Amino acid sequence: MRNTDQHHTATRLLDVAALRREYGLGRETCYGLIRTLPSLRVGARYLILRDDLERYLEQAAREGRDIRREALAAARAAKDPAGAGGGE
Repeated sequence: MRNTDQHHTATRLLDVAALRREYGLGRETCYGLIRTLPSLRVGARYLILRDDLERYLEQAAREGRDIRREALAAARAAKDPAGAGGGE
């Protein structure tokens, strides 16, 4: 793969560090987005496509949604799946 192809691919894929750096999002919000959007796991890293994120953000802005609240709810749901944790 040529160096320019590698760079183009790298800029299309975002990991948690890139999400935090480029979009100013918190760690939990980033992991929530990864659970909300289609993602790819490579070793310990989770990657999402920048295009998927941009579409999600544009739609959320049009609808006036709070992406942080949605992302945190997704992260919490992943940590505590239904039926787990000794409810009432």
